[in-house]
Amino acid sequence: MIKGVKFSGIHCGIKKNGKKDLALALFDKPALAFGVFTKNRVKAPSVLITKKRIKENEIKALIVVSGNACVCVKGDKEDAIRITKTLANVLNTEDKYIAHASTGVIGVKLPVEKVINAIPALLKNLKEDVHDFANAITTTDAFEKIETQKFTIENKTVKILGVAKGAGMIAPDLATMLVFLFTDAVIEKKALDLALKEVVEESFNSINVDGDTSTNDMVLLFSTRTAGNKEITLKNGFKEFRDALKNVCLGLAKKIVMDGEGATKLIEINVKGAKTVKDAKKVAKTVANSQLVKTAFYGEDPNWGRIMAAVGRSGVKIKQEKVNIKIQGFLVVKNGVEAKGFDEAILKEALKPKEIKVEIDLNLGKAETIFYTSDLTIEYVKINSAYRT
Repeated sequence: MIKGVKFSGIHCGIKKNGKKDLALALFDKPALAFGVFTKNRVKAPSVLITKKRIKENEIKALIVVSGNACVCVKGDKEDAIRITKTLANVLNTEDKYIAHASTGVIGVKLPVEKVINAIPALLKNLKEDVHDFANAITTTDAFEKIETQKFTIENKTVKILGVAKGAGMIAPDLATMLVFLFTDAVIEKKALDLALKEVVEESFNSINVDGDTSTNDMVLLFSTRTAGNKEITLKNGFKEFRDALKNVCLGLAKKIVMDGEGATKLIEINVKGAKTVKDAKKVAKTVANSQLVKTAFYGEDPNWGRIMAAVGRSGVKIKQEKVNIKIQGFLVVKNGVEAKGFDEAILKEALKPKEIKVEIDLNLGKAETIFYTSDLTIEYVKINSAYRT
């Protein structure tokens, strides 16, 4: 898919169900890398190690452990370092060129010997196809999450590939997720860095399932620089690259929300007419985080009062008499009160599809944002109550 990188995914013995739990991306030549990491104050060794290494070096390989977070347990840092050192030795390189990610149960000792012993098999399984890799990084995910985009710049085709895991504990900054993005674009460092930061804000930092963020979350972007295009800079080709990257990330973000551990609805919340984007996002996040709103959509109940209440408690200085709300295109609130002609029976029927659109117009300015969330279901409780069993 992306020239200059191969992928692998195998079962090494971490997951009791026999599913793949160890993944590898190996670059022919060290790749340019940038990342965005969890803002949780408790950070896994994999986050700390990778954050430092991509800042100082290009990356030869990425190794991902799934099923165990390798955090909040004695010796977690030593285990993470040992994994990267062992892989580096096999590849005849230094561990500073190895990125590492892990995901799974917190506070349980990683069976590090199983990981170490599986590295030769991991290398033997390398291929251009990304599906084994995508499968191996999942935990409670119901399906693999892969997105691709390509665009042409000066007669050269540039490709972007994105792979993600994430289903529960999803909230901005970051969600409980791992996202790995690969491109063959020849692109300058500052352009790659800026594109990632901007796109993450508009995708992965604009989703919510249950308001939780975790200890291991990261979004990494690698460039093999093998497309043969004229170097993309902030002045040349940046918009095209950024747009394609956004399409990949937004596609992955929506899949994460739709896979929200029992979710049956993908809910798009468009807040417009705010004084600032910050205000718009604050309103959108409050609505998205509301368990009452989420359960109402699960029940296909057009209870606009729950949305209005969330808008009012967002902390943004709104004016009730200016607020308009639409659900699935139907005007339900006009100037802060129920709209004339609102037919609950018709709207209830309109809530049956899997994708729901909510538009909230504050009528205070020109700023707007789009935020994504899921409904909250009985299945979510079942999955998370039995996560370790």
